[in-house]
Order: sequence, then C-alpha cells, then structure tokens
Amino acid sequence: MNNRLSGQSKVIAIVAGGVIHNGQRKAIRASDVVIGVDRGALWLVRRGIPPDIAIGDFDSVTVVEKKRIHDISRVYIEYLPHKDVTDLELAIEEAIRLRAKEVRIFGALGRRFDHAMAATQLLGRLESHNIYGIIVDNFNKIHIVRRQLTLPKTHDLRYVSVIPLHTQATVSLSGFAYDVSRRTFHSGSTLGISNEIVARFATITVHSGKVLIIQSNDVPVR
Repeated sequence: MNNRLSGQSKVIAIVAGGVIHNGQRKAIRASDVVIGVDRGALWLVRRGIPPDIAIGDFDSVTVVEKKRIHDISRVYIEYLPHKDVTDLELAIEEAIRLRAKEVRIFGALGRRFDHAMAATQLLGRLESHNIYGIIVDNFNKIHIVRRQLTLPKTHDLRYVSVIPLHTQATVSLSGFAYDVSRRTFHSGSTLGISNEIVARFATITVHSGKVLIIQSNDVPVR
C-alpha cells in the first residue's frame, strides 16, 4: 500500500471539479493525502500534482483525459455514472476510511448551487466522525462548529457569518464588531450574517447546537 495512504492521515485535500484557483496549489501540495474527484483529478494532473486517489465516475472528462488520470494517479477508483451518491461523497467516505484528522475541500463551490449545498451538508458527515472539515475557494471558507473556534483577523476574509445548522443554536461571540453572550440564533433569521473581526483574534463559542461559520470576502483571496 502507498505509505501516504497507510496509518493515520493528518490532513487530506479533496479536489473536486468546481472552481479552483491556482493560488490554492500550495495548500493542496502541503496535504498528507490528495484525493482528486472526477474532473478535479484532471486539474491536479495538469498541474503536476499526482493524486494519491482519483475517484468518481469520470463522466466530465474525455476518454483520453481519463486514461491520463488513471496512469498518473497512485490509486484509481472508477464508479458507474448511475449511482445514489455524488462523486464528492465518495471522496468524503475515502477520507473517513483513511482516518483523517482534517479534510480541506477545494473546488466544491461553483456554478452548481445544488452541488455547493450538498458539499456543505457533507461537512456534517465529517463532523459526525470527529473530523474537522472545511470548504475553501477564492472567496469563502466554510466550517461547522459545535464547540469553539478561534479566528485571526484577516483582510482576505473580511466577513464572518454564523448560521445555525438546525432550528437554533446558542452562541457567544468575542472579538467581533458585534459581540454577543449566549445569544440564541434561529434558523430563518439573518441575525448572524456579515459580522466582522475587530480584535487580533475572535472566538466563537457554541453552547448548544451546531453552527455553520462562513468566512467570506467580495474580492478574491490572495
């Protein structure tokens, strides 16, 4: 077995077929394991990053491109196009099987809003296995928090939004323009949208429930 796939992987990068920016290559290369999902595997191959695992039905690449992915990837797993789950979910299951500590998902956001929503929900699948998951693109970072998260102030990701995953969540915010103490955030309310970090570091403490934390900006992240 590939040594990179044996033992306990610390950080796994999953590269899907959505919008990926070349500036994210450094973070992808720094991961312990790289999983290419369908056309995301082709993105990796074209940039000289051999996927440790290439997975999917590969219906978004040509026959020639698929052969190239097959030949360069360390492990190649192909599924039939008619299946009950997305290619990204298959990659998430591989990350769980590899006992990841952290999963960074690239290329999950793009023109397909349904795929973006599904990807966000898959963070909950990772969280249920005590795996920290984050979706990254050139404008956003999306996490799930059920206990506490500390964030540094950064100009790249100016806004921080807090959205309850279920009916409600009780949250304290410190270091923000709008701090709160044990405030209940309700589903369907925009209370937690577009806060900003004003201190050097800001802390989000979740007392009950779970929240989606979205760091975002109007301009691309450098």
